[in-house]
Amino acid sequence: MRLPLLLLLGAFSLAGCDYVDDPTPPSAGGGNNGGTTVKRRALLEEFTGHRCTTCPAAHLVAAGLAAAYQEDLIIVGVHATDFFAAPLDPPAANGSYSTDFRTVAGEAYVSTFNVSFIPTGLVNRTPFNSSTTISSGNWSSAIADIVAQDAACEVWIDTIEHDATANTVSTVVKVAVLQAITGQHNLTVYLTEDHVVDWQLNSLASPPDVEFYDHRHVLRTNLNGTWGEVVIPASAAVGDTLTISLNDIAINPGWNAANCELVAYVYNSSTNEVLQAAERRFQP
Repeated sequence: MRLPLLLLLGAFSLAGCDYVDDPTPPSAGGGNNGGTTVKRRALLEEFTGHRCTTCPAAHLVAAGLAAAYQEDLIIVGVHATDFFAAPLDPPAANGSYSTDFRTVAGEAYVSTFNVSFIPTGLVNRTPFNSSTTISSGNWSSAIADIVAQDAACEVWIDTIEHDATANTVSTVVKVAVLQAITGQHNLTVYLTEDHVVDWQLNSLASPPDVEFYDHRHVLRTNLNGTWGEVVIPASAAVGDTLTISLNDIAINPGWNAANCELVAYVYNSSTNEVLQAAERRFQP
């Protein structure tokens, strides 16, 4: 589609670690010095839950958008709220809905962004039709608005190191400034796991209790806290390149590393608008 930002991935084994490095980082020039203009990628944070009967219909919408927009769209499944994402209490005799899909960050986002219904989504945390929370029927239009815009910065995940023995992950994320940026901006890094097979209530299925449902792009944790860390304290000039390193972050050994990705995004800490996002699998 547009400018390919991760062109080649090299992988090699290092003392029990899976290590991937991007030897071809994106150009920091963008449209400001005659290079190819970098466009914004859309980040869809899809609020969902394994006990939400109407959420699978929204999952189908997200899957269709992923196929249409490909690398221009990053999807994160944020399973949230006690009612929709917590384990059954008391537990079911057959063990159904026993997984706790909630995350600390996801619960904070529900509160901050006034998520009053599920399924819903945020698209770059930018209002669409005067609302930051967007129903699945409007996701396509909201995404189209975002990807048509030039990016103020580019983000790429330069390296990922997964130590399977220690159950840790380390990464280096870089930000290239393409337009002058003012105000404090933070960078947050998600860890997601794809293809998590578990129970799901599904109004499209009969019976509605689906035991082996394929949960996509599941938010597992934030590597640097719910709101990330400051990457631009007050301002940044065109041509600046900023680097954030996260080292030896403990992760759950039960997660399937072959299906894990990191999602990194820069956002305005005053408005919460996401300027740019990037994603990368643990392994090429």
